[in-house]
Amino acid sequence: MWPDVALIRSAHLHLELANERITAAIHSTAENGPGTALDRRKPEHGIEAIRGKRILFVFCSLELGGAERQGMHLARYLKNLGCDVRVWGHLGHGLVEQECDEAGIPWAIHRFLWPCRKSSLVRDGWRVLRALRRDRPDVILPYTAWANMSCGLTWRLSPAKVCIWSQRNVHDMRGHPLERFAYRRVSAVVCNAAHEVDYLRRTLGETPAPVSIVHNGVELVPRIRTRAAWREELGVGEDTTVAAMVANFRSVKDHPTLLHAWRKVLAATPAGQSRPRLLLAGAPQDSYDAVRQLASSLGLLDTVHFLGQIKDISGLLAATDIGILASNHEGLPNVVIEYMAGGLPVVATDLPGTREALGDDSQQQLCKLGDPDSLAGQLQALLNEPDLRRQLGMRNQRRAAQEFSVDKMCQTTADLISDLLGGHAATGRACS
Repeated sequence: MWPDVALIRSAHLHLELANERITAAIHSTAENGPGTALDRRKPEHGIEAIRGKRILFVFCSLELGGAERQGMHLARYLKNLGCDVRVWGHLGHGLVEQECDEAGIPWAIHRFLWPCRKSSLVRDGWRVLRALRRDRPDVILPYTAWANMSCGLTWRLSPAKVCIWSQRNVHDMRGHPLERFAYRRVSAVVCNAAHEVDYLRRTLGETPAPVSIVHNGVELVPRIRTRAAWREELGVGEDTTVAAMVANFRSVKDHPTLLHAWRKVLAATPAGQSRPRLLLAGAPQDSYDAVRQLASSLGLLDTVHFLGQIKDISGLLAATDIGILASNHEGLPNVVIEYMAGGLPVVATDLPGTREALGDDSQQQLCKLGDPDSLAGQLQALLNEPDLRRQLGMRNQRRAAQEFSVDKMCQTTADLISDLLGGHAATGRACS
């Protein structure tokens, strides 16, 4: 249930009162100790401005999706610069916890849901604020809608000096007054695709904060298993073409259209020819059961493999010949860039973010939204054309290296954080 408009003042009054209670409890530390909300001295500009700072990453969930991968790239980078990095999730356990443990980054779960009832908003907002006052971050980096909302509403009542709204898709905000309120309170806004800037302007209005475009960075880690080992485990020979879609099972990811298209692909496969295989990798979230049941009802389970969430993405992509993304909405799809970095041709829904990732290339295999015939046609154009797959894969790999490096993304974001801590951010600054 959406809260009513009056909730803006009511909820924030509750949080202000909560803040006064916390401040009274830690009055002497806040007045005299370093690193508090009252300590607003400008640090040196550049890397020294962030070295030693406590930087908090806040995710909706600790499941490892595209946004979380980007956040963890930056978290490790900042930790290596000497920052004190922490990670929160608002719900759910997943591979982010494992990545944090491996990197020596503390993590925690603090519940917050959006949209929600007024009572839940006040209760969860109070808990988030209390945790912020306890952890005392200098910089807060929320990723995706729930985290943007929880931090946008509470951070100014905490010791934090900077909070950066991270926009990574074009479907999670509805223009509710409380969303607009939170959006206008942050220090800066970072979008990972150009079309998200227009989406925010249409949905949430203007903001006095600087708005930047920082593209995703992708760096495939070394494979755990080889192409041959993956294919042996799957029971797939080298003469079989393998397509894969790496996406958590959520309704925004259009697995049903892909399965209907895959049935058409199989029907068009000549008798006696090895039938292609489809790998579906991703965390089993809200749409998983329905997708699995659809695959069964369409008689596809002999050629469609449900792999769950995969740690060895590099090895999986090495075993794959075609990368697929069927989706209803995207910001800048991280998985498409991963396919590109892995040297794969891509078949994807024709969306602004997909085009921004793949670039201006008329040969790219883009299909109509929610159209199984269009998707099947684009897949068939690649299934029996290894030379075309190789040509597109090499082109994609070059573009990924040039435009979407992790170092570029991390350095640009670190520079923005330094500017904000140093008080040098200029309204309207754009980074790409």
